[in-house]
Amino acid sequence: MNALSYAIYLVQVKPLMRKYNAWVVIRWTFFFGFILVLPFGWNELSQVEWNSFTGWVWFSVIFVLVFTTFLAYLLNAYGLQYLSPSVVSFYIYLQPVFATIISLSISNEKFLLWHAMASLLIFSGVYLVSRPAESRSNKPVQ
Repeated sequence: MNALSYAIYLVQVKPLMRKYNAWVVIRWTFFFGFILVLPFGWNELSQVEWNSFTGWVWFSVIFVLVFTTFLAYLLNAYGLQYLSPSVVSFYIYLQPVFATIISLSISNEKFLLWHAMASLLIFSGVYLVSRPAESRSNKPVQ
């Protein structure tokens, strides 16, 4: 559902990027996203013990909100001003591959077969959407 929702977002936001700058689009995207998600998360949000947060926890929360969420969406929106949604999605769907490489390099995890299979699926999908349009056409087989 996440990949499908994000694909729809990339296609729908592209026309907005021709008319507005990335800051405006992301500001409204996050505002409406917050309004739509708030009713579903209000109960959990109200149960958080904010007083128990240490400085490190606050830093971590702010880092995730600002850098890995807001800034990532802002840069993707900026990219959509100049690139097609398929090119932007190319970089987005490579994130799990990079996350796995980083995780394996800083932890004691082992590279398993399912890591390779997942990477293969990601690269296959990227290849399929990045092929030129004429090679994807449905020409009848003779």
